[in-house]
Amino acid sequence: MKQEEFGEERRREERFAKNLVVRFTRLEEISADVPYRDGQLLDLSGGGLCFLTDDALPVGSQLVMVLEFPGWQAVEDGKWLATKQEEDVGVLRAVGMVSWVAVSRARPDKYETGVCFSGRVTA
Repeated sequence: MKQEEFGEERRREERFAKNLVVRFTRLEEISADVPYRDGQLLDLSGGGLCFLTDDALPVGSQLVMVLEFPGWQAVEDGKWLATKQEEDVGVLRAVGMVSWVAVSRARPDKYETGVCFSGRVTA
């Protein structure tokens, strides 16, 4: 592997750090009424997200995720409006695939989980 390929940034979207909870479940667990679990969002982009979780999820797992954005509202045609009012909470439901998992350096008791979005359920 060439040096310039090592550590090369492959993301197409800029990532933004956010301090939000991600509620998630594996797609195959939805029909079994397995409750959603909570993770801590580390960063977010148009193409995916990274979050901390207690357990290592299998790479390739399909996840259904729910993110709540205080101070935002979902409006028509998939657009969002910044209201800056804490009581307004925009909810995004998305489907994604786990693309990588690693033990967190900052929190060795947690796993950093990278997810690539594959679709939006509803806004």
